[in-house]
Formats: sequence, structure tokens, C-alpha cells
Amino acid sequence: MVKVVVIEDESVSSNYIVSLLSKYCSQGFRVEKEIDNIIDAVSWFINNDSPDLIFMDIHLSDGLCFEIFNKVDINCPIIFTTAYDEYAIKAFKTNGIDYLLKPITEKDFYQAIMKFLKIRRDKRSQLIENEKVSLLNLDKEKLYKKRFLVKLGNKYTPLKVEDIAYFYKDDIVFIRSFDGNNYPINNSLSSIENSIDSNMFYRVNRKILVNINAIEYLSQYKPGQLVLKVKPKFEELIILSQEKSSHLKSLLN
Repeated sequence: MVKVVVIEDESVSSNYIVSLLSKYCSQGFRVEKEIDNIIDAVSWFINNDSPDLIFMDIHLSDGLCFEIFNKVDINCPIIFTTAYDEYAIKAFKTNGIDYLLKPITEKDFYQAIMKFLKIRRDKRSQLIENEKVSLLNLDKEKLYKKRFLVKLGNKYTPLKVEDIAYFYKDDIVFIRSFDGNNYPINNSLSSIENSIDSNMFYRVNRKILVNINAIEYLSQYKPGQLVLKVKPKFEELIILSQEKSSHLKSLLN
């Protein structure tokens, strides 16, 4: 099932996209969320797992959609839908795979979906090839990152991974150690996640990557969703999606 998010401030346009999805993709696509502004979009992406595809208008009720990319990482394909053609270059510098000018014709919409499905198939084929390579190298121990070089004052010092409580993203990425110190680093959370042991660190959401030894407790937030308490204390509420809640409980059990 392809999970879709529609970001569009005009209900007529949003309903039109949903209707075309129902017409051409009724068996394999599901609209997870319809959003009409930047603030709600950022909040949704922070607190939910990434969709498989986004339809995104350029002009939203509270600004240009590109502000969203300044606040959250979006890695899935995006089909831009807009009445303006001057943003095409900027759109394709993101994860844009197509740029549909309004009024959107059914032909253009169908071709955009076909392009997305081809990209998806190619990606799956690559994943299968990567998995084959991984199986061939099962006898080789994965070399996880053991330490990070951090700056405190005028000094650089190596910080062991086991001394890190969590990595978190504000405007940039920071390390918070178990002793409560914060260190800015020039790495993305995704690159850090790929370089350390996934049995030791868990990507709770788009903003924080937690050492499981820093987890103090989990508490109920909404049906199926949990709130995570960590130590040292994280200033914001850490809310897990239903999928993340289930996965983390299994990991800790």
C-alpha cells in the first residue's frame, strides 16, 4: 500500500487529487493525511513516519511550501502541484519527481503516477541487490562508529558512543551525553543513524535518535501512541507514532 500525503490549501484542488487517486490507483494507494498549511505539515512530519509519496502545492495559506524543508527532512518523492511555473528549478532541488501545472489534466496526473511507480520499482530492485550483497558479507562484522570528535570550548575530545544519551536536531544536530553536556556536530541524523549500532540507538522520530539505555519509561499518550521519557531530560515532548510505539516496545522487551 502506497501511503500518500496531500499538502494543498485549496479544498477543491485537494479533493480533485484524492478523486484522481481513487480513479487510477484505488487498489494500491491510501491518503494518510490532507494538510493545508506549513505549520500543520511540519508538525505532522515530526510526529509521523514518512509517507511514500507527497502531492504538494507551492503556495500554501501561510507561505511557500519550501519553508517545510527548512524544518524537517523529507526523503520521499514529491509531485508538486501549482499554478506557478517559476518554482520548477527550486522544486527539483528537493525530492521533486514531477511538476504539474494547474489546472491538472488527468493525462498529466496519470503520467506522474507512472513515473513515481517506475522510481519505486527501481528502488526496490536496488534494495534487493543491496540485500544480496549484505548476505554475501554476513561473515564480516559491521564496523560501527565507536566515538565522535566533539568540541568543548577550545578543546576537541573523543566522546565514546556508549557515553551518548541521544542525538537531537534543533537548527543543527547536537549530541547530549549522559552527564548532560551538549555538543554541536556537523552530521545529519540520518547519516549518524547509518553509522551506529541500531541495536543500541533507536530513531524515535525525525528529531531525535535515542540510546536505549537513556530511556527512563514509556507512557500512554493516545490509543496506540506513547510518550518517551529519557534521561538526561529532553525539553520537548517525545511522541511516538503507532508504528514506532509498537516497534520500540518489541525492541525493549
